[in-house]
Amino acid sequence: IFHILHKLSTNFEGFKTDLQSLHSSVNNLGTKITAAEARISMIEDENRLRDTQSQHLQSQLSAAVSRIDDLENRSCRNNVRILGFPEGVEGNNPCTFLTKVLPDLLGLDSSDPLEIERAHCSLGPHPPPDKRPQAFIVKLLRYPTREKILKAAQEKGRSTLQGNNISFYPDLSRDLQQKRQCFTEAHCQLLDCGIRYGMFYPASLKVTFNGVTSAYTSPEEVAAFIKTLPPRPLDPSHPPPYLLSSSTVLEWEQLCPPS
Repeated sequence: IFHILHKLSTNFEGFKTDLQSLHSSVNNLGTKITAAEARISMIEDENRLRDTQSQHLQSQLSAAVSRIDDLENRSCRNNVRILGFPEGVEGNNPCTFLTKVLPDLLGLDSSDPLEIERAHCSLGPHPPPDKRPQAFIVKLLRYPTREKILKAAQEKGRSTLQGNNISFYPDLSRDLQQKRQCFTEAHCQLLDCGIRYGMFYPASLKVTFNGVTSAYTSPEEVAAFIKTLPPRPLDPSHPPPYLLSSSTVLEWEQLCPPS
């Protein structure tokens, strides 16, 4: 019996040593976990701070890009973009060509000079004969002259030169053009309904319905408005009041008011 008790005592001492070693390892592991949690918490705090800073920088960048685009468009507010002139028709002096052609093309008073500051084709290689010719960019000396040209083009409707349709547009930045192009489907739907609308600077669509004018800044807002319209009548001889045959579509609007 004494021998058995001695053997058990020896085994218990071994177990005790192992338990102490395990306890020490667990304590050491707990210390490391605590340190790791502290580092993880610090990293999470730093990441949250970086996310906040990143969002702030992104907001500032978006505002800066918006201001740059606005400045670009305002710097071009005296410009007119003309599409449809055949390649090379301007010869060596685009300003002289436009000074002679535009009054006859738009029915302008030839005694009132256009005061073209400069004119050139849009940058890029010359297109092949079967492709659309390059656009003309015309910079006028005065903003009212630019408005007069666009208004005359709107009132005339269709202008042709040598069998080519000539179109006149405000000179807008690529980004702003893309924003306005997002409203193309809405334009078609409103035009189909006979509702008056106009695109205003920078990319705001104003719609006049039942004597009330509303402004929309996104195609989704316009689509939601169109869904609220009453269904179109089956009898075309009895249209609703807002389908006016004399309604006009405002194709030309001010790029921005003169300062």
